[in-house]
Amino acid sequence: MNHKTEYKPNTTRRLLVATGLGLACLAAPARSQDANSDGVYELDAFSISASRLEIPVQQVGSTVDVLDSYDLRDGQELFLVDALREVPGLLMRNNGGPGGTFGITTRGMSSNRPTVLVNGIEVSNPSNGQVMNLGNLFTGAASRVEVLRGPQSSLYGADALAGVISVDTLGAGSLPGGRLLLGYGSYDTYDYALGHSGSQGSFSWSVDAMRHESEGFSAQSPEYGWAWADDDTYDNTTLSGAVRFELDETTSFYASALYLDTYSEFDPGVPSPWNANDGGDRYSTSEQLFLRAGSEFRIQDNWTSTANIAYSDVDMMSYTNGWPYNAIGERFKYDWVNTVKANDAWTFVGGVEYEDEDNISDVGSRTDTSIFMENVLALSEDLDVTLGARYDDNSAYGSETTYRATFSYRIDDVDARVRGSFGTSFQAPSFYQLFNGTYGNPDLKPESGEGWDLGIEKNFAGGKVQVASTLFGNKVDDKIDWDGVYKNVSKYESVGIENAIRYYPTDDLRFKVAYTYSDAEENGTVEALRVPRNVTSLGVNYQMLDGRLALNANVLAVSSQYSDGGSRFAGTKLEGYEVMNLAANYELNDLHSLWIRIGNVFDTEYEEIAGYQTAGANVNAGVRMNF
Repeated sequence: MNHKTEYKPNTTRRLLVATGLGLACLAAPARSQDANSDGVYELDAFSISASRLEIPVQQVGSTVDVLDSYDLRDGQELFLVDALREVPGLLMRNNGGPGGTFGITTRGMSSNRPTVLVNGIEVSNPSNGQVMNLGNLFTGAASRVEVLRGPQSSLYGADALAGVISVDTLGAGSLPGGRLLLGYGSYDTYDYALGHSGSQGSFSWSVDAMRHESEGFSAQSPEYGWAWADDDTYDNTTLSGAVRFELDETTSFYASALYLDTYSEFDPGVPSPWNANDGGDRYSTSEQLFLRAGSEFRIQDNWTSTANIAYSDVDMMSYTNGWPYNAIGERFKYDWVNTVKANDAWTFVGGVEYEDEDNISDVGSRTDTSIFMENVLALSEDLDVTLGARYDDNSAYGSETTYRATFSYRIDDVDARVRGSFGTSFQAPSFYQLFNGTYGNPDLKPESGEGWDLGIEKNFAGGKVQVASTLFGNKVDDKIDWDGVYKNVSKYESVGIENAIRYYPTDDLRFKVAYTYSDAEENGTVEALRVPRNVTSLGVNYQMLDGRLALNANVLAVSSQYSDGGSRFAGTKLEGYEVMNLAANYELNDLHSLWIRIGNVFDTEYEEIAGYQTAGANVNAGVRMNF
């Protein structure tokens, strides 16, 4: 495979040293400004995922990044996987272009995925537990994203060991009127999007349809042979919608839906005696449907209750030269959540959930019944604390009890904040690991984890400079490994630091720098796979012509890493890389704008997964219209 990108350790080391000196004890999540700051750059962000109720970010003890529609759009990325690459502590990887196999490394944990929610629906495949590929989800479909890091099973149950990524699509009544996007770009790529939002009396709605067609590029080197030389096509059709009906001041009903239909081609893999002359068809398809409906009603002035039902139907198929492999699953989930404001200092959130999962393509089904509570306490004007716990009882792997505690302490005299959290979590074994007739082990226990973080944030120059730093640590026991059959045989630990600076020299210019250092080991001695020690991102956004023209540039630098077990055995790391992207948006008038994105400006050849190419220099451009 191509390894022509020369990683420049001296340059990167100087950058890291400079960043580290400036951030030795300071760094913060995006949008975590002090709510009492006098700076004109204050952004009153709030989080919903951190405690399952709306709460100002300044009162959140866990590390959370909140990205609004402006954050998501300024880089003009087509898919959400690219829009999240600048979030500290989060590393995305793809084997090839959009639609390829997808992975996330979160705070040094590469195999323990975060829970991904879209409009409150868990969007993993019930059959194999695979998290939704964020390379399939259009950025234009999202209105808001929260990235909540650290163990979160006390709120969200199994599989929230590495945190939560919560995505809101365009909600009912948002962006009134119609919207249209047309785009064309490299690799013969076409993009179309059409949507409409509105309201009529107590009823509001939002609907969107998006289509992406691309001839793509060869995910692996054409130099491997003729079977690898063809471009790998990727097509995606996404439909989303939401409705809401306000019955009266105390009661409302709502529903949302997300449908994805994807097709992607892939190559045979790294050449071996088994595939050296194998030129058969290879492609994967997916049909994914996620539905949620519910009601919110106020029982008393201080007591709000919601009841929801969610449905997931995921049908994935991978076809290799005449041999299909299916992963088809179905999930029903019911929840009842109550929020009670007991007094000015104490808000209680509690609920019950019931989940029924079926592995339709193979053997296995299971149910999970859970109860959870979260206490949000304002112990003083400056100190906020949360205490939460959850009990899960699963028919396949038994019961688990998890908990979490957080604090946030504001020091208004110096415009700073200290925050921290500690919690426990677990990750459930998959149906395949439990029930496969050859390799499964019905006695598997869930992987159990605990994690902590401690951060400090500081504003300077009236909020024009926001600096922050978060130390973190994670430990996972009973890791599931394959040793003839699946067993709980190993442990995993990671420690590190996340740093971020945001600088707003003028109303029209902003800079952001993020740096994450992660050190992860398996069984206390072996360097973990897919965990680069150093990840740095630099971004700048400038608006001119009275805000009509927005220019954006970002650079991502990732250090070397072991990509797979073979490279670790040989002591050969995947080389680090630096890649730059540029983007611009020009508003012709209030209804029409032109956009362009230039990806990988310097045509850097690099890999996120060993043996798989990434896009070279590429351009996508188009028009947005409102009506």
